[in-house]
Amino acid sequence: MTAHPSLFVVGASRSRAAGFSLVEIMVALALSLLLLAGVIAIFMSSRASYETTNKFSRIQESGRFALDQILRDIRAAGYVGCARAPTYLSSSVKVTAPQWDFLAGAVSGFQATGADTWSPSISGLSITNAVSGSDVLLLRGPKREADPIRLTATMSASTEPLTVAAGATGIKVGDIALAYSCEGQAYFQVTAFGGGEIEHAESGSPGNVTDDLQYSFRENAEVVPVATTLYYVKPSAADGTMNSLYRRTALNAEEELVEGVEQMQLQFGVDTNGDSVVDDYVDASSITDWGTVFSVSVALLVRSLDQYGNDLDKRDYQLLDVTVSAPNDRRLREVFAGTANLRNRVPVN
Repeated sequence: MTAHPSLFVVGASRSRAAGFSLVEIMVALALSLLLLAGVIAIFMSSRASYETTNKFSRIQESGRFALDQILRDIRAAGYVGCARAPTYLSSSVKVTAPQWDFLAGAVSGFQATGADTWSPSISGLSITNAVSGSDVLLLRGPKREADPIRLTATMSASTEPLTVAAGATGIKVGDIALAYSCEGQAYFQVTAFGGGEIEHAESGSPGNVTDDLQYSFRENAEVVPVATTLYYVKPSAADGTMNSLYRRTALNAEEELVEGVEQMQLQFGVDTNGDSVVDDYVDASSITDWGTVFSVSVALLVRSLDQYGNDLDKRDYQLLDVTVSAPNDRRLREVFAGTANLRNRVPVN
């Protein structure tokens, strides 16, 4: 008897539809896991790279902003309105602290010399909790965005008020001001301002020791408000475990400028032979005459705000002439450095 052909066809179809074997399934799963592990590894690597880049971007943004603010004020320091030394130079302002000694020049520095010590001392600067090992910078110059006011009449005597336009603005009572021409320069504290007259009586805080400017300024001389600006590093007000760069202008409250600035180091370009060219860079403790300073170098060590990853930071950091030992934590860090000339540098003698 001959078998029916259709039976063989049905049997063959059933054999082909039997499915995958256990070995085949295990191989497929293994390959899938390998592919998934690769995808996860790529994702984790990309995420880590993104986070690192993002943190470095924040560090660079903070560091560049902080450095730009300091260098900008260095360049503006010492403005006196004329490119040559005056015949008459005076200051009526009481020198109760270093920041009021406007005759000392455009810049002063304070070198960190040990645990909570600086040379010269910062005791008179009204700075509290400054970080040990970090330098302090003091700049003297016109207030930011300040416009000079022109005198509209010649002073009849050096003790008389300065006469300006009746509607003049830009100076207020309590400001330290500079009256200047190419013949004379005088620093004083404004004790009254109104009706087109700027007064400089023997009073105020820090105050004037005399009402005599020692020079009678002529018509078209100018007056501009000036201020001292301090830059220093101290613990952050928001997080005491982290340091920040602070700025204090005149008698105003201190301003927390940039978080994450761990340390600031300074060096000053000095002219040692009187040719108005920088011959050497030294720290503040080595300077006896600030009138010889023509430029300032600044270095900042800036860190990430939080810890990241598993690797400890075991690098030493070089900030000008100072080496900062490895922090041994998991934060990212970068050094920012720059040098600015005192563009308004005029000899004080």
